[in-house]
Amino acid sequence: MRYNKFSILLISFILLVIIGTFSCSATSETLNGTEQEITSAYGNQISPVISENYIVWQDQRNGNWDITMYDLLSGRAEVALFSDSKDEVEPAISGSCVAISDDMRGNYDIYVYDLTSKKKIQITSDKASQTEPAISGDKVVWTDRRNQNMDIYMYDLTSRKETRITTDGAEQTQPAISGNRIVWKDTRNGNDDIYMYEINTGKETPVVTDPAEQTNPAIEGNYIVWEDRRAGNLDIYMYDIFKGEEKAVVTNPSPQKTPAISDGRIVWADGRNKGTNIFIYDIATGQEKTVSIASEYESNPSISGNKIVWQDKRKGTMDIFIFTEDSSEREILEVEEEKVETVEKSPLGTYPATTAIVSAYLVATAGKGKRRKS
Repeated sequence: MRYNKFSILLISFILLVIIGTFSCSATSETLNGTEQEITSAYGNQISPVISENYIVWQDQRNGNWDITMYDLLSGRAEVALFSDSKDEVEPAISGSCVAISDDMRGNYDIYVYDLTSKKKIQITSDKASQTEPAISGDKVVWTDRRNQNMDIYMYDLTSRKETRITTDGAEQTQPAISGNRIVWKDTRNGNDDIYMYEINTGKETPVVTDPAEQTNPAIEGNYIVWEDRRAGNLDIYMYDIFKGEEKAVVTNPSPQKTPAISDGRIVWADGRNKGTNIFIYDIATGQEKTVSIASEYESNPSISGNKIVWQDKRKGTMDIFIFTEDSSEREILEVEEEKVETVEKSPLGTYPATTAIVSAYLVATAGKGKRRKS
């Protein structure tokens, strides 16, 4: 009996330690880094996007919507990329190329501006509106109304070829693109779902068709993220294309909105505190952290590497802020990711603490077999 009690006590102790560890990790820690205001000009500055050292946003300082850029590397002043008398909206960026929707002809068309060559290219000229651009490398996608309903179109900047991606009679909107894959919000099933298109193969696939609404998809590599209302409020979900697995990133009674993804990390605007704040989740480690709680009005985040930008109303109008993660924080994260990868490849295929439980159990019960033989 002493051995049985010892076994139970030892395993119970290890379980309590593990549960305590998981309980701590379930509570969001704060991401280490520095926060900086990028612009506080007159009017509202909204919808920021970032690619490496370039930040681009939609700017109202001149009374209409223009597109403004800030180069973090040079630290130079803000540069107006599009500043016509009409509205330029919905910026997207990939490398040094910025895609926008421009109303200067009386309807919205898609334009691309190359920050390196400083050349502006008109992508569409149809009399219907083309909006919601997204860009990855030399591929630009957008929402197009030319067929009396919303479809997704694509333009190849290298071949200068336009391709219609969707042909269903329902509405397809909110496109996002990463490399060879395009995702969007689709209403063909009577509610909002997420669909995907492989450019190389021309294959279209439903990603999620839950009866609830799935909106605002974002994609990077093998990962698709979106807003999901299946629990009655907006949560963030993820789909791993390689594994064919869906996962809830965060489920909370408060809303989580507008996800973005870069380098295997997801950011979003989170309403669990007063107002909305910026949170981050690392796919490899499964760890969630708080990016900023300095304001009650943080929304529309975008991420590139160790830099996160968002729009912030702490001063009464929307301004652009940036958070730069400490290099030491990133180094620690990379070590943790390596540990996770090692665990996944271990013979037991389990978390190391689980291995400890098995070992403790084997040690504690080793004498029981001997007693049976005597």
